[in-house]
Amino acid sequence: MNIKKKFETPILLIVWKRPEKTLRIIKEIQKIKPNDFYIACDGYPENNILLEQKVKQTRKVILENINWNCNIKKLFAENNQGCKEGVSNAISWFFENVNEGIILEDDCLPHQDFFYFCSELLHKYRNDDRIWSITGNKKHNLNIEGKSYFFSKYSNCWGWATWRRCWTKYDKDIKNWPIEKSEGIINQIFEDKNEQRFWKQTLDNIYYHMKPNTWDYQWNYTCFIYSGLTIIPSHNLINNIGFDQEATHTKFEKPIKELESYERYSSGVFPLKHPNYIYDMKNIDKYTDAICYSGGKIFSKLWFQVILIKFRIKAKIITSKLKRKLS
Repeated sequence: MNIKKKFETPILLIVWKRPEKTLRIIKEIQKIKPNDFYIACDGYPENNILLEQKVKQTRKVILENINWNCNIKKLFAENNQGCKEGVSNAISWFFENVNEGIILEDDCLPHQDFFYFCSELLHKYRNDDRIWSITGNKKHNLNIEGKSYFFSKYSNCWGWATWRRCWTKYDKDIKNWPIEKSEGIINQIFEDKNEQRFWKQTLDNIYYHMKPNTWDYQWNYTCFIYSGLTIIPSHNLINNIGFDQEATHTKFEKPIKELESYERYSSGVFPLKHPNYIYDMKNIDKYTDAICYSGGKIFSKLWFQVILIKFRIKAKIITSKLKRKLS
C-alpha cells in the first residue's frame, strides 16, 4: 500500500483539554491522511476560565493541523458531559455515520502500524460475530510466539476499533445488570472468585452509585455477556502518554513500555500472521486480570508478581518526583 494514499478506514479522535498531547496524536494521524476524520470534544464547565482556555486551545490545535483533504465531521459539545457521557456519546455518534472504524483518545499515541493493523482486521473479521473489537495496546510483556495477535475476553480501549454491529449492543447505564446479576452471569463468565467479586462490585458501583464516571467497564461488560472476543497484537502498538495530573483516572500509573519506533512496518506485527484458531488465551487473561482488575488470587505466585510490579512503578514515580524537586 502506498503510504501517500489516503487511509480509507474512518477514524474518530476524542479529545478534551490536553492541547500538547492532542498535537502529538494528530501528527501521527497526519501521516496516514484518513479520508474520513471524526473529531469529538467535550465542553467545559461554567465559570472555569482555565478549562475553557484549554478546551478551546485543543480544538484550535486540531483544526489548524488538518493539512490534508478529507471529510471532516465535528462534535464539539457546548457543556461538559464528563467521561461516561462524553466518550460514549462520541462513539455512538461515530457509529451513526460509519459501519466500522478506529477510535483514539487524546492520550493514546499510536504506532503507524496500529492504523493498518486495525484496518486489515476490521475487514477480515467484519462478519464474524465472535470478534467484537481490535485493540492496539498490549498491557504486558508476555511473549506470543509465531503469530501477530491473539484473542482475549478483555477489551482494551487504549487505541481500538470495532463495528457498528457490536456498539449498538452497548448500554452505558447497564440497565439489565440487576437481572443479569440475579441470574449468575458473572459466575458463568469467571471461574475465579476474586474476578467474580471484582466485577460484581465494579458493576454494582456503576449501576447503583454511578461511580466511577467512566464508560469502558460497561463496554467490557457488554463484550462479556455476548461472549465477544478482542484481538490484541503480539507487540504493543499504543503508548499511553496520559499518566499525569491532567488525567481523569490515570494520574499515578505508568505504561509498561514506550514504543521504540513509530515508523511503519517496524513494530514486528507485519506481515500479519493469523492464529489458526479463535479462542481466548486463558493463561494470558489471568495475567491481564491480575495486573488490571482483581489483582489475582491472594498469595499466589501471580499475586506476588503483581505486587512487585506495582511496587516498582511506585518507586519510579517517587524517584521521578524527588528528581524534579531537586533539579
